[in-house]
Amino acid sequence: MLSSNIKIKIDKNLYLRLEKIAEVGGYSSTDEFITHVLGREAEKLDQSQSTDEEVEKRLRGLGYIE
Repeated sequence: MLSSNIKIKIDKNLYLRLEKIAEVGGYSSTDEFITHVLGREAEKLDQSQSTDEEVEKRLRGLGYIE
């Protein structure tokens, strides 16, 4: 089972930029901001993958792809 405190490496300059953005955005921490952004992006990718699968299924049903 994965730990709830997984660490990742990130470029220092990027982290410093994110730190400033998190502060201006009112986040309680840079980690909270990064988690929020990554979660939002993951959701978008999950939705687009689902959409792609639905389109492929429809195209198969119409006989455009095998």
